[in-house]
Amino acid sequence: MRSESIATTGKVKPLEQSSSWGRDLIVWISGAILGFAPLAYGAVHPWAYYSIGLTIAVTSLIMLGWLLYRTCVRPQELLLIPYPPLWWLAMGLVILTALQVYTWPQGLVARLSPQAWEIRALGNGLGLADFIPLSLNPHVTWLEGLKLWPGVVLFYMLLYTLDSRRKLQGMVGLILAVGLFEIFYGFWHFRSHLIWGWKNTYTGSRLCGTFINSNHLATFLAMAILLGFGLFLGMRETAPRLADNFSGWERIRRWSRSEHMEPQLRRSLLLVPLLLLAVGLIFTGSRGGMVSLLMGFALMALLILSRKWRRGHIVIMVGFMGTALLYSLLLGSEPVLGRFSDQNYDIRYQAMHGALAIFRQFPILGSGMGTFGDLFSQYQPANLINYYFLQTHSDWMQLLAETGLVGFSLVATGWVVFFSVLTKQWGQRQQGFARGLALGGIAALSAGVFHSLMEFPFHIPAISLEFAGIAALTYSAAYYHHQGMEFFSYRTLKLSSNHRAPAALLILAMMGLQVAFGVKIYSGWRAEQSAPSAINSTRKPLKLATEDFRRALAYNPNNSKYYLGLAETLAGAASAAGVASDPEDSFKSAIFYAPAYWKYRLKIAEFYLRRFQEAPEHYIPSALKELAAAVDLFPESGLLHFRLASILAWTEQCNPGLIPSTLRGTQSTHFSEAIRLEPTLKKYLKDVQTKPY
Repeated sequence: MRSESIATTGKVKPLEQSSSWGRDLIVWISGAILGFAPLAYGAVHPWAYYSIGLTIAVTSLIMLGWLLYRTCVRPQELLLIPYPPLWWLAMGLVILTALQVYTWPQGLVARLSPQAWEIRALGNGLGLADFIPLSLNPHVTWLEGLKLWPGVVLFYMLLYTLDSRRKLQGMVGLILAVGLFEIFYGFWHFRSHLIWGWKNTYTGSRLCGTFINSNHLATFLAMAILLGFGLFLGMRETAPRLADNFSGWERIRRWSRSEHMEPQLRRSLLLVPLLLLAVGLIFTGSRGGMVSLLMGFALMALLILSRKWRRGHIVIMVGFMGTALLYSLLLGSEPVLGRFSDQNYDIRYQAMHGALAIFRQFPILGSGMGTFGDLFSQYQPANLINYYFLQTHSDWMQLLAETGLVGFSLVATGWVVFFSVLTKQWGQRQQGFARGLALGGIAALSAGVFHSLMEFPFHIPAISLEFAGIAALTYSAAYYHHQGMEFFSYRTLKLSSNHRAPAALLILAMMGLQVAFGVKIYSGWRAEQSAPSAINSTRKPLKLATEDFRRALAYNPNNSKYYLGLAETLAGAASAAGVASDPEDSFKSAIFYAPAYWKYRLKIAEFYLRRFQEAPEHYIPSALKELAAAVDLFPESGLLHFRLASILAWTEQCNPGLIPSTLRGTQSTHFSEAIRLEPTLKKYLKDVQTKPY
């Protein structure tokens, strides 16, 4: 197996001629996924991202199975496979996710991530065991990985199947068509803000299309506009070139002929849908999206100037952006453009400040992907205690917090390498179509990366998939050639009869990885069908029974929410029936799988307090320790301080010997802190409970 360029291999037929119906099928399936994901609320709900994951897994297995067949059954054939760029990044992320999720000896975790061990040791040490994971919520870490992996697989599938100019143009057309649908659908429901009948209450007067968050629609549109503009630039070659010796009048007369006018008009018509997309982007009111679009165009201009390539394109860009702005103003975009005057970024600042604090706690391997929401309460200021933060509003900052220097360096290096390879290859191109489309793709990818500095678009599966699709498009376009025949000059893996065995083993390993991914996706989907636990604002909460949570745990035993639901239903059933039940183990399991989430600590503390009369010497100290752990995990909550101080006061009065040594004499401190954080609690001091429940 060795690397070789298709352009320099005389034994290989043009890719367009050797394209099979199997490749066409994979392109069609990939296109269907790229079209479905944005329409399904951005694919943020389990039914959407699980179905996408299963589809990607099955499709990739079919493709790998066909490659295995070609490798083993037809050894006489010369087989060239595109050399996968960034394969080390994909494997690095898989390994990092596995490191965070799988359990390791407690002593090893204490050395690698001492802060994770300390959080697990809070309270009664319910987060500790002989073997513990590095992630402080292994389920959500797996889930984040499962959401991102389809984009990775889609990228490699498209590299293998986008083997002609027709397919490249078709994929660009699909992305633009989806963007246009988003605009038309969004303006149709601009006042009602309905998305497939559901009332979206999160957008106000901003365009959202079928995305719940207008900022994410803006990311989608910015990348689509820049990619489409690159296609527009690449279509210039369709008009035949005039001889240099024609006079001015003769040149005008010949340009008026249909063979010259028709290609130019057809090319110019592409600016109309791009203009509509730009106007729609403005109506999203996303400041980051608009700035990202401008940054993308600025990058295009810089690259054009650096290579001295048709500087008139820059004039067209400026005219395009000016026209879009004027047209949007005519349609009444002043209110959304007025958002630029709003300089209140306190919420975003606090979220990013919290991400930096988490990084300082977990500098090497991070706290675990998806755990920001559990940990941020430690740094959440009192004026924001009514907000629940799941994301940092900066994908890069969240990446740093959740994966540490290892994950951040891996992804940042991958982006720098990929960007450098693309721009270097683009600078060597002369063919107009390849140069224009690759330039638009580079700008689109850069705009997405730039917007992720101030938003969290890559936590939305639809955006990750679009980014992966554009990355594959751009890479293919940068290496596309059409000189009498179509071919690509990217590096390939040449499989001869001497290399079939290691190639077959490698393909089998990739198939095994995809099978494991598919099984995990299927198990997660069945668990969510049994007991929905993911946030879904489009669905009414369901009343679940004990058996629902037990079925869910049979499919996914790492989800802390299932254990909590099981504990609460067991406690409720026991209370209603007046019989003994022991949900304590389920409460403990919930804390073990999410030790940094303060609400779980509070819930088990309240459970202990309700049962304190059965064994005061056990339940009262345990409750106080877990309440203290909740305060440590959410120190700016005045109510938690007040609750802990109240129980300490009651215990001091009735059972002073049951107060843990670390909490003795601290009740006045907690009362003072509670009143400082929430002054309205002062009026309840004289009515401090005489019972702990």
